[in-house]
Amino acid sequence: MKNKIILVVLLVLCLIPTVIAVSSYNNTQNAPVDEKNAVQISISDINGKKYVFHRDDSDEAAAMISFFLKMRDNASEIVGLPDSLTGKIPFKVTLSSKVKPETYLFYFNPDPTTNYFQDPSGKAYQILESDATAFITTEYAESIYETATMPVLTLSNTYAVAPDQAIWQYKNYTGSYVDSDVSGSVEQKIEDYALEGGFDLQFDVRPDYFMVKVTDDEGKLLFDDVYENLVNDLSFNVNTKLNVTVTAKWYEDPERSFCGELIYNFDSTVAAPAEFHLGMESVKAGRFVSVTATNILYPENVQFTSEPALAASPVFFKEGDYAVALLPISTDAAGGTYVLTFVYGGTTQSLPLTVEAQEFATSNLNDVSSTILNLYRTSDTIAEFEETANNIMDQSTATRHFSGSFLGNAKDMGGTIMRGFGRTIIINNNTSNTYRNNGVDYNIAEGSPIKAANAGEVVYVGILDYTGNIVVIDHGLGLKTWYYNMGSFSVEVGDIVAKGDTIGTAGKTGFAKDVGVHVAMSVGHSFVSPYDTWADNADAGKVKIWGIDP
Repeated sequence: MKNKIILVVLLVLCLIPTVIAVSSYNNTQNAPVDEKNAVQISISDINGKKYVFHRDDSDEAAAMISFFLKMRDNASEIVGLPDSLTGKIPFKVTLSSKVKPETYLFYFNPDPTTNYFQDPSGKAYQILESDATAFITTEYAESIYETATMPVLTLSNTYAVAPDQAIWQYKNYTGSYVDSDVSGSVEQKIEDYALEGGFDLQFDVRPDYFMVKVTDDEGKLLFDDVYENLVNDLSFNVNTKLNVTVTAKWYEDPERSFCGELIYNFDSTVAAPAEFHLGMESVKAGRFVSVTATNILYPENVQFTSEPALAASPVFFKEGDYAVALLPISTDAAGGTYVLTFVYGGTTQSLPLTVEAQEFATSNLNDVSSTILNLYRTSDTIAEFEETANNIMDQSTATRHFSGSFLGNAKDMGGTIMRGFGRTIIINNNTSNTYRNNGVDYNIAEGSPIKAANAGEVVYVGILDYTGNIVVIDHGLGLKTWYYNMGSFSVEVGDIVAKGDTIGTAGKTGFAKDVGVHVAMSVGHSFVSPYDTWADNADAGKVKIWGIDP
């Protein structure tokens, strides 16, 4: 018995160091980071710039750790952060001991009375005004002052150019000018830019002094004057390599909180300016017009605006030496002259387009059975079609397959036209159940062949409750034709069809009262009238593309 007691005592004695060690570890892990154990602080500002301070590295590092600990401990707990901080980017401050980090979110701003932080547990605190003042006047708080960021120079609406030399100052909370940290923004090397569409320089903050010096690749001086004289006085051969020096200054002014001087030096080769042309000078609402551009290397960089505004923007595709886009005009567009403005590189060009407003007729679709309506025209079947259509419209081949006129008149289709594009269709005389016809309805004998309106690639074949058997052909440049309600289809996705090829047969599937086919045309995400593409149409007869089509 005595031996057993001795054994138990020995076991207990052996366990005591382990218990003490575990207890000590738990206490260390749970201990808050404070002046005794803090070894590092990292500060990430609202621009993502990071500062890291190790206590043993310098007196400044030790002082910064102590300062933030003091600021934390002096703060007053509040119910929650103000609503005004919702969506604001905080400083991320991590205080670390040897065993654990604690991360705080600090919301600094130039008003020291409204600075806050959130601790690791989510509790909110208001920072003591004197502590906030002490921090927001340091270089580490630079990101809270908007004017600490240097102006941006953009070259030909394309490139943001970094300065080779920079002196920039901003006013902090005290109203004194302090130096901005420009080290991450200056690049002391000569960049080489390939420019398209002309030579253009723009600052997002207008300088007081804006001088430009330009020499060619042989050192010949081409221009040395204020920028506003550049357009009239600068002349050079296209594709000449230029060396450009820009000097910009913003003087001290009591009305603003920044000043500085930026110097840039870069090379550039300027290509011929872009030019834009419309296929037609006037168009009816609900239809579309082509736009051709020359001297365009990157079509995706073309910018577009319209006055008055149009509902859609053109998407440009490369077409040999040209860039081509089709611009749909909404059925609801008001009549008048629209000024279309295109920007590419250093080129800005405006073209007038006359739009003729349209009033579309109304048709009644009577004797539609409730069975057809309940099966094929419901909010669910329409939503399914719209989702599918949007997915199809999101993609378009850059290859132009079509040429000349499109099939579409009654003779082409081998039947009769019942209802045209844009008409308001009233179902069973119920004015609360209407829709606008997005294509043309044809009455065609069942089983008759349905022909492709023009050459293209089949991009969709399927069966939807609303449309029944449906085929979609992509003709290129964002232009597609859609064929609904067919009895059958005889093509597959990926097939390349020629104008007049049979793609299926006439029928009565989906939401359809009569045997035939519904043919629609779309440009981008807009259904458009196909009439201007038909051979016998007085307005156009084809999709006219300037510079390409005769």
